Amino acid sequence: MNYFTFKRPYDEDGRKILEINILPEKYCTFNCIYCPVSRREPHHQTESPVSFGQVEDSLAELGHRIDEAAPDLVFINSKGEALFNDRLPDVIRFIHSRGLPVRLLSNGWLYGTPAFAEMAAQCDELIGELKSGSDAAAAKAQRPVPGYSVEKHIQNMAQFRSSCKGRFILEISVIRKYSDDDTALELYRRAVRRIRPDVLKVITMEDEPFAGTLGVSAETLAKFSAALHAELQNS
Repeated sequence: MNYFTFKRPYDEDGRKILEINILPEKYCTFNCIYCPVSRREPHHQTESPVSFGQVEDSLAELGHRIDEAAPDLVFINSKGEALFNDRLPDVIRFIHSRGLPVRLLSNGWLYGTPAFAEMAAQCDELIGELKSGSDAAAAKAQRPVPGYSVEKHIQNMAQFRSSCKGRFILEISVIRKYSDDDTALELYRRAVRRIRPDVLKVITMEDEPFAGTLGVSAETLAKFSAALHAELQNS
């Protein structure tokens, strides 16, 4: 049975991207109030790998999609954390066997767990995320697993970044009420200094219904982006 799903291939900076989800439902360390997946499908909050059984049919479909689209990169962007699928290494090996690089999206918390970090390190491009400017904001907006702290989240990504050979992309979100003040900006500055990503993206909520209530103004976004990119250049 094939449980992988795919987005229509798209161009990004001159590369054709094939985006794939390898989870049948949402499995994540967080249960964010602004997650569109949680509004549509069952949510499973966990910190442990999950077995979904055989993956051969799904890999066959992936191979068919690769042949059809002829992408330059396969982007594993799943419902929650693709790292929870215990067959992720097989998926990565299969994509590499087709001569293609792999990009993995993670919120970054699991990069601090050796078993998950080992899986992630097999990818060519890695994404980590920060969305909250304080532990209180994270508790309200991201509703993380027990033991979470923003500082530990940053530490997990910094530790992983120092050892992984892949291209590390840090995506920082500026969210109204949760990460748009000077305290959040200073925390994000420290994160950039410690992680030193290859690529830094500073974004806000753009899709409805969240853009109107959680998105920040163009001026605020520009302020954060300028300050954080300057921090990266000086790190």
